Amino acid sequence: MGMAIFGEHALWYRWGQRFFRALVRPYWPVYFEGLEHFPRQGGAVLASNHPTVLDGGLLGVFAPRRVRFLIDAKVLRIPVLGHFLKVLGSIPVERGSQSLRHAREALRKGTCLGIYPEAEPTASLALGEFKRGVAVLARDLPEIPVVPVAIVGTQPLCSHEHLYAQPGPVLLRFGEPHYWREGETVDLFLERLKSAIAELLLEPFPKPRRIRWKTVLSGLLLAPPSAALLAVSRRRFKPG
Repeated sequence: MGMAIFGEHALWYRWGQRFFRALVRPYWPVYFEGLEHFPRQGGAVLASNHPTVLDGGLLGVFAPRRVRFLIDAKVLRIPVLGHFLKVLGSIPVERGSQSLRHAREALRKGTCLGIYPEAEPTASLALGEFKRGVAVLARDLPEIPVVPVAIVGTQPLCSHEHLYAQPGPVLLRFGEPHYWREGETVDLFLERLKSAIAELLLEPFPKPRRIRWKTVLSGLLLAPPSAALLAVSRRRFKPG
């Protein structure tokens, strides 16, 4: 697919983003902290914690610019959902997929990539083991900023115990960009990045829930797809 599909400013993507923001915001009001750290242009990596299956959708819909995500190739083979994610430009991750090569190419072209170093939803704000891919990208492209992101609020709204995702506020908190340091190792970079995300998760998020008629209306539309996502998650991932 060419730049008409993946271009940073593709009109269909911007219109779709506005539509989904209007649909989602009454049910999941999204707040921001640290937006001054968000890179508005050029290649960049957003490295985030991953408590639930809602994380990618909310980050992709509400981010100030287009984000392409690295996603498990098995998820991309799920009917309907997988096709939708492919159209959005997701990069499949599996053995032999050359995902890091594709990611490097995208970053060199000025793309903003979203990566979940934990790989799978954790059902917890406690950080799991980080995979090496994000550190390898930082090593190979030391000029590219890696921005730590904390997604706070989704875990109590979308656990495996829920039939469908519940309404409530979500916070996207961005930290200062990290760059590869000369003489650093992959493990040291991962440790530094993990510590930065953990620190972003420490500060509480006290926004109250407000149930209004718009919340109910939005929920009628969002409950069925969120129920389907949770059903897939329960089959695909182990409850935390």
